[in-house]
Amino acid sequence: MTFTRPPFALVALILGTLVSAFGDGIALLAMVLDAADKGPTWWVTEVYFAELVPPLLLAPALGAFVDRANAKKVWVAAVLLQAALFAAATLIPDFHVRVALVALANVLAVTSSSASFKLLPTVAGTAGIEKANGGLTTALSIAGLAGPAFCGAFHPIVGSSWLLGLNGTTFLVMALVVGLVIPGEIDKRVSVGGNPFGGALDGLRAMWRSPIVGPLLPIFAGVVFATSIEGVAGVFYLREVTSSDAVYGLLLSAWALGSIPGSLIGGWSRVSRHHLVMLLGGAFLVSAALLVEGLVPIAAVIGLAFLIGGFGNGVHNVGVRNVIHHNISPEMHGRAWAYYRVLVNTCLALGYMSGTPGVFVDARTAILVSALLSMVVTLLAISWFWRRRSETRVPPEARGGVQTVSRLKEPR
Repeated sequence: MTFTRPPFALVALILGTLVSAFGDGIALLAMVLDAADKGPTWWVTEVYFAELVPPLLLAPALGAFVDRANAKKVWVAAVLLQAALFAAATLIPDFHVRVALVALANVLAVTSSSASFKLLPTVAGTAGIEKANGGLTTALSIAGLAGPAFCGAFHPIVGSSWLLGLNGTTFLVMALVVGLVIPGEIDKRVSVGGNPFGGALDGLRAMWRSPIVGPLLPIFAGVVFATSIEGVAGVFYLREVTSSDAVYGLLLSAWALGSIPGSLIGGWSRVSRHHLVMLLGGAFLVSAALLVEGLVPIAAVIGLAFLIGGFGNGVHNVGVRNVIHHNISPEMHGRAWAYYRVLVNTCLALGYMSGTPGVFVDARTAILVSALLSMVVTLLAISWFWRRRSETRVPPEARGGVQTVSRLKEPR
């Protein structure tokens, strides 16, 4: 088997994503720890909602803009503005003002993420889109491994201002990478016409009408909602189990550590073709990990379960990117990816609200509900697809799947 050296631009993008996502993980956990330490339980939910709701409202228009603009220039501008917002957050101690600034940065993240997704086939070159997606998600996993551990260790020492400032510098690194080494867009852009934000709904239509992506969207939505319930509840439950921010950060890192081999394997051509297995198999592993978390309040056992759950989550992350790249036309990639974020953010917002301790149940019960609901959705999907496969002849590429659960984030 011959080894094809990846293009320099792709290597640079993967390394830039690693640095940028490392800063993202530090900043998010710093805000969550501030919220958990200084305010009521809903402050944690406020942090997560700042990440979700503003992008949810503006993503369709921003995705349409990316498809109609020079994606590289839009990408650089968005990243520089994100750096400025985090720099401002370091100077303002008020918690809620910081949350508002982070919310604006997350709106810009939709733009940079959509531009990155649109340009990736050009950047991938001879390496192929599967390996490019595998490399990017591996970088995210490594950043997810290092970021929470770093924040857990240094947050009690330096506080959140320094950590938010550190994240701001990582955006500058990303801007340099994109501006200097990423090639410009070569795909045909959609005609601008009179409205650069027109056609925002086209991304949703393209995914929903796809014979491969469309049928899997409801299944994906159910799994993401179920697992995201753990997102907020786990902050309080795991900190009780570990009684230490450092150990809590290491538990989160265990999930990311497991996702590294999952991301690498998901990029292999022999695996990346089996999208349905990637979706449902990964969802089952995630569900099982969350079930162990709720049933066995022992840090070491939860850490082992998170390694397994992270593996499944890593496979998911590669799967969705491959499916959309292969089954949505290139001129629609910006809008399709933006609507993918809309779907994710909607499910996450509902899940985070439902998982806030005291809204419905306590933290541990919420985690158990999260695990059981996700497992039920996954098993029902397996049963449905098994019957469909028995009744009809489905081409292998149509047994596809879509993306990740709430644990991992896409590159900015």
